[in-house]
Amino acid sequence: MYHIIVNPKSSSGRGAHIWAQVRRELVRRKIPFDAVLTRSRGHAARLAEKLTCRGWDSSDTLIVVGGDGTLNEVLDGICLLAGITVGYIPTGSGNDFARGTGMSSDPMTALEHILHPSVISTLDVGTVSSPHRRDHFAISTGIGFDAAICHAALSSPVKNVLNRFRLGKLTYAVLALKIFFTCPLADFTVSLDHGDPAHFSRVYFAAVMNLPYEGGGLKFCPRARRDDGRLDVLIVSGVSRFRAALLLLAAFAGKHTHLPGSHLFRCRSVKIKSSLPLPVHTDGESAGIQSELTVSLEHAPVRIILS
Repeated sequence: MYHIIVNPKSSSGRGAHIWAQVRRELVRRKIPFDAVLTRSRGHAARLAEKLTCRGWDSSDTLIVVGGDGTLNEVLDGICLLAGITVGYIPTGSGNDFARGTGMSSDPMTALEHILHPSVISTLDVGTVSSPHRRDHFAISTGIGFDAAICHAALSSPVKNVLNRFRLGKLTYAVLALKIFFTCPLADFTVSLDHGDPAHFSRVYFAAVMNLPYEGGGLKFCPRARRDDGRLDVLIVSGVSRFRAALLLLAAFAGKHTHLPGSHLFRCRSVKIKSSLPLPVHTDGESAGIQSELTVSLEHAPVRIILS
């Protein structure tokens, strides 16, 4: 049985159009399914919790039709990750999850892969805890400049306008230009795998990655893999804003890793303390304003249909 959670508002309504195509194909093939459409932010998590907590049949598949944020909400709501198989039909503007896993970003191709899977792999699921909340992520979490862009994108009319012209990925670039030269810089203390703390001054942001890309194609951690039991961490600090801007441009091609100001690490867990409260994101969704984070991986991965 296919249980489907649909975000019809993803990519400024493109999700509804794609879902209509998917639904027609399922009906045409006489494939049994049940589907629920999300009504508001956070609704996908509640739907996933209701579905997976009532007794999940291991032969069932949970399909997400939406953007990276919708997938994030679903992972946040799943009761027990072990035993769940997830299929994903991307309809968003960034599509960093599909890009980072090698999945097709074409919705109908993704549907075909779900109905006739050839590769079912595992996906590590990240968890970020702060004194006030706990969230999951599939792609990344971050604190500082990158999260400030995500926070702004969630409320900016720019994203809706660009999505209408299929240019949603430019949202992050437009907002980055607006935010970059005014974002506050902080001092960070970072501990990897419960080790001795390291200190970083003038930090622009710290990104903790489960997949290589975030922000609509920024290849912050080229070595990040979905199923290696490791987190990849990028900290950008200690350089002028001009050099930091060059580093960000180089990150689109993953060519920033040896530039001044770029600090890369691999670990199972990381604890970050900031001298200032800063925006935090999980998969591009707001995770509040925090000054302390602990990031790790869940013990059990989730099964994901890749092709």
